[in-house]
Amino acid sequence: MLLALLMANAVISGGGIFYFYTQWTFTLVTIYFGFGSAVSIDGCRKHCRKACGDRSNHISLDSEQGTYVPPTIDEIADVSSNQSKHFDPREAPYHPSIAGPWTYAFQIIYQICAGAVMLTDSVFWLIIFPFLMPKYRSLNFIVVCMHSINAVFLIGDTILNCMRFPLFRIAYFILWTGAFVIFQWIIHAYVNLWWPYPFLDLSSSYAPLWYLGIGVMLIPCYGIFALIVKLKDFSLSRTFRDSYRKLR
Repeated sequence: MLLALLMANAVISGGGIFYFYTQWTFTLVTIYFGFGSAVSIDGCRKHCRKACGDRSNHISLDSEQGTYVPPTIDEIADVSSNQSKHFDPREAPYHPSIAGPWTYAFQIIYQICAGAVMLTDSVFWLIIFPFLMPKYRSLNFIVVCMHSINAVFLIGDTILNCMRFPLFRIAYFILWTGAFVIFQWIIHAYVNLWWPYPFLDLSSSYAPLWYLGIGVMLIPCYGIFALIVKLKDFSLSRTFRDSYRKLR
């Protein structure tokens, strides 16, 4: 769906849409969900292969052993009592496997998307739409979706996944936003073009204040999403005390 919206917007408005930070972010969100879908499909394939292998090994083992003598009721009771004494699911440590480079890349993309989506949607609905959008322009379906559905999808994914959201990775979000700003500076240094966002115009006397304000906005945008993750962890750990395990 995200890819379809992006392609429809590109067909209707042309390739110039990628001159905007919104399209950069929407493209990154699309890549994130495509990446995640590929990882999920690969994980399901490996799990099915492992399950089929375990089943075949179990069948061959039973055929080699011949007759099978089931344990008595007393033996089952003794084993169950010993396991209940020494095993507590709430105290059992959870040791996830070591993440590889692709896993870290996936997490970084997720954390960049989180801050960037909050920034694009909040700037559009709080600044651009009420104050900077021309009177003759009206909202259409594509524009509304570009500044809303990405947040809906990402928050829904956050509720379902168990990925970490450390605060120090705001640095990647800052680098992503800084890369867009530097890209705009380089373009305008060589080509006389209009600015995609009026507050990026360096010729304005208020440019330093605009840049400072946008820079400060990065902190609450990332922080709000971090708070959403914390609230999710808190509510799930309270609701499912025995089964919910949080990655630390």
